[in-house]
Amino acid sequence: MSILPDQDQADEALRSRSAERTYEQLLVADRLTTAELDYLIGGIWSGAEFPDRHLDRDTWRWLFKVAGFTIDGTSAERPAEPIVLWRGSVPERRTDWSWSTNRSIAEGYANGTAARRPTGRLYTVLAPPESLLCANNCRGEDEIVVDTRGLQIEVLR
Repeated sequence: MSILPDQDQADEALRSRSAERTYEQLLVADRLTTAELDYLIGGIWSGAEFPDRHLDRDTWRWLFKVAGFTIDGTSAERPAEPIVLWRGSVPERRTDWSWSTNRSIAEGYANGTAARRPTGRLYTVLAPPESLLCANNCRGEDEIVVDTRGLQIEVLR
């Protein structure tokens, strides 16, 4: 049974603070297909200010594993080689999963100018393909969602 929402419904779900939990429950109940999850997961992640406040990392890992790697909601091949990623954040959030392929985006977050955030640090990581969960370009941040578990994150400044 397909429950894929139309664009208005999808947009409303992304604005909802409970969207992450709702989609997890629908998938578990076999009311959301894997193809639908592929389409939705990147936007749900990107639309949540702090995704790990809604679902724990193990649940996110599971959802991304079920969906497979996506780029802007479309199934895609993971990059074949490790990629250099950048993150600007306060030290206590350096292992969070939203990174960018664009250093200047990360520098904006490190400087506190992006999204009115506190001043933080600039980090980099060489992320192997298996750690890459999805790519989101919808907000102009060249975002790569990466599972940072076990990765060597380097502070640059």
